[in-house]
Amino acid sequence: MCVAPFFYKRTEFQVQDCFGPVTLMIQKTVLSNNINLISQQIESARTVAVGFYFSVGSRYEKPGERGISHFCEHLLFKGTKKFSRRDISRAFDRMGGTVNAFTERDDVCVYAVVPSSDENFSLAMDILCSMSSECIFPEDEVEKERSVVENEILAVDDDPDESSLDELAGMVWKDSQLGHTITGTVADVDSITVEKIRDWYEKYFVHGKLTVFVSGNFDFDFAEKALSNLPVHKSSVADFENAFVWNSGISFVESKFGQHQIYVAYPIEKSFTEKSYWAMCVFNAMCGDTMGSRLFEVLREKNGLCYSVYSFYSRYDDNGIWSCSVSCEKNRTEKTLSLVLSEIDSILSDGFLDSEIADAKGHLSGEEIMGETDMEFVMRRLQKFYSLGLPLYTTDQIISSIRAVEKNDIMELARDILKKDSRAVLVYGKKIDKKGLRKILK
Repeated sequence: MCVAPFFYKRTEFQVQDCFGPVTLMIQKTVLSNNINLISQQIESARTVAVGFYFSVGSRYEKPGERGISHFCEHLLFKGTKKFSRRDISRAFDRMGGTVNAFTERDDVCVYAVVPSSDENFSLAMDILCSMSSECIFPEDEVEKERSVVENEILAVDDDPDESSLDELAGMVWKDSQLGHTITGTVADVDSITVEKIRDWYEKYFVHGKLTVFVSGNFDFDFAEKALSNLPVHKSSVADFENAFVWNSGISFVESKFGQHQIYVAYPIEKSFTEKSYWAMCVFNAMCGDTMGSRLFEVLREKNGLCYSVYSFYSRYDDNGIWSCSVSCEKNRTEKTLSLVLSEIDSILSDGFLDSEIADAKGHLSGEEIMGETDMEFVMRRLQKFYSLGLPLYTTDQIISSIRAVEKNDIMELARDILKKDSRAVLVYGKKIDKKGLRKILK
């Protein structure tokens, strides 16, 4: 089924970038088939990145469906009515481009990055459009890929970082679909039939909510026309529970891995405003996202307790998390956890130094400047802002927003998130001294 190739709503933002005379145009276009097209044209770019984001992920899945979104993502590459499996891989190989995909809790993304030319862009769009609406799921390909997906699940089980993150999600979102693994289990994938896959694909990929992000040097009119020829999509879809769920406390999970993985996590209960989002970026950079961060300096540099230490945050439609993560030898777990909690307490009592804030702002600004020549980075940045309901900013506007963050903004956010009664602690590894750790937490 096709629709008229015309948009019915377009919003444009034109910005003169200070790094040169090129005008950067960000457009939001809602097509008549309900597909959202978010684009940023950068005439000086030599590549173009395209991302198809489907509003479906592991949190949409109910018992009997676990892992189906991820399985579908794999199968998108196994042939369409127009392109065989081999056609898809060879096309991007010949261009010197890349095509890939990933599944999250809230969405599935298929994306490509290719050298800028009308020929490359039109072929990439043609393939991605066909993958989004014309997959045929040959049974022999499904069975071969089932084995591949099951091997991926086993690989995650063998990775302490990946498996511990799954344990953390299962702990803090225990009573929510967010708490289930994205890939499902081997038994889950074994139970998924070809008929279930086809139904899931038809509902969520062919006709579900779709937002397409494009950045770089490309023909906007061609992108608009190609997407307008896709079937009608839902303007909105939310087939999952919509209630905030968070389980605080401490969880000790025995694993086969020698090192201990430690997470100290807090819920992000409120949706980000523009001010709180930029405050979160600066806060997270100071806590654990840089080599000069509090946790890196105290745990690794001053005390030599670990190799891996970082902090991160994620925000979903109705839930969010901020967490720090440390991997250490089991005989250092008590001291490591004690220092992490002490640093968090010191943030709340003493705040951050002006020099720390200035360093974090410089780090974030530098990342944006270096990333602006990477069209995949720009495309994903557009998606992040759009999904969070934030303004679609260019690099200069982002840097201005980072520079505008004040110490009071950061501390207000820190006090809102770092609440002791909301804290969740996970210790994952062999031979855990639960008594000693509980004493520290008291």
